[in-house]
Amino acid sequence: MSEMTRDSWWQRNWKWFVPVGCLGVLALIAASVLMIVFLVMGGMRNAEVTQLAISTAQAHPGLVRAIGEPITPRGFISGNISISGPSGEADLAIPVAGSHGRATLYGEAQRRQGQWHYQSLVAEVEGDGPRLDLLEPEN
Repeated sequence: MSEMTRDSWWQRNWKWFVPVGCLGVLALIAASVLMIVFLVMGGMRNAEVTQLAISTAQAHPGLVRAIGEPITPRGFISGNISISGPSGEADLAIPVAGSHGRATLYGEAQRRQGQWHYQSLVAEVEGDGPRLDLLEPEN
């Protein structure tokens, strides 16, 4: 009678285990990268300097006429926010949308003694729309 040897688990299953394991590692890396991106974007969206720009845009009659209400952020906010204690600076591009149009807010701000102040804040309306200075009162 011949004796049958049983293969080990690894010898029987390596053909599916290796690709599934590699895909699992890649999925874990991709999920980690996405989590970091969304945390950073969420942090920028909720930053005080970003909220100040959005509230300034919402209160500007020319921009409200150009893109409609409500004016809300959309997409990814790009730029840089640097804070060191009570001082800092920010350079942002914030895409916003209204009921009948879109625009991008471009702003440069300084933080002194814990308060943000915009040196420039303009809205560029998509399409043939105007470029509006949001810091200048509208006539």
